Amino acid sequence: MRIIAIFVSLLLTCTCGVTNAAVLNACGGDNNWPPMSYVTNQTQFVKGISAEILRNIFPNKINIKLLPWARCLYQAQSQLDVDIVMSVFRTPDREQTFLFSKPYMSLTPSYLYSKKRFSSPPLKILSDLNNYKICALHGASTLYTNLPPQKIDSGATNYTSLLKKIDRTYCDIVVDMREVFAGFSALELLQIDERQYQILRIPETNKYALQFAVSKTHPQAEEIIDSLNQGLNQLIKSGDLNNLIEREGIQ
Repeated sequence: MRIIAIFVSLLLTCTCGVTNAAVLNACGGDNNWPPMSYVTNQTQFVKGISAEILRNIFPNKINIKLLPWARCLYQAQSQLDVDIVMSVFRTPDREQTFLFSKPYMSLTPSYLYSKKRFSSPPLKILSDLNNYKICALHGASTLYTNLPPQKIDSGATNYTSLLKKIDRTYCDIVVDMREVFAGFSALELLQIDERQYQILRIPETNKYALQFAVSKTHPQAEEIIDSLNQGLNQLIKSGDLNNLIEREGIQ
């Protein structure tokens, strides 16, 4: 029994190269970003694909919290009680500040519009976005739109506010990821009535890879990234990553 106990202990630690580290802290956006990270009304326990991946890689060595997205990024960059940022798109600006893990899934750039406002899809090609008032979540990457930041209203800090902007015609189109819109509907965290709204893929765009990020100034940045990559490789090899993604309803 002693040999078995030692073997199990080694299994639990071999996925994490940060063997001497204290408990690590990770954050995601507090507006909920299902199926990657979210909380339900019943519990404040953070669920979702990104959260479960971290719990698998760092068993008993990870605390996960949801913060306003811009604050999550800032605290990680400034090493203010955040070691890892979950569910990050790699952009040129962020590459100046963060190191990134290997990708663990990809998402589909999409847009939401009101059927009352448009009787047919307003976007035929990507550049059609220039003809409309575009909204996105505060702090979210919108590189896939090819629009300059000043062309996008990113004042909304949650998805309820984004829908209100559509309803009140402050915005014509909301841009985000198809899997996120679907996650909100599946979990009933946001009422996206299919009779009222249409969600479609943005033309001429490719899927965007999701990664974990660690500030370059973190004293253990490379070690944490190595541990993340080792853990992701194990999850991919075992098939556990695909199983986890499928459990959240992502095809």
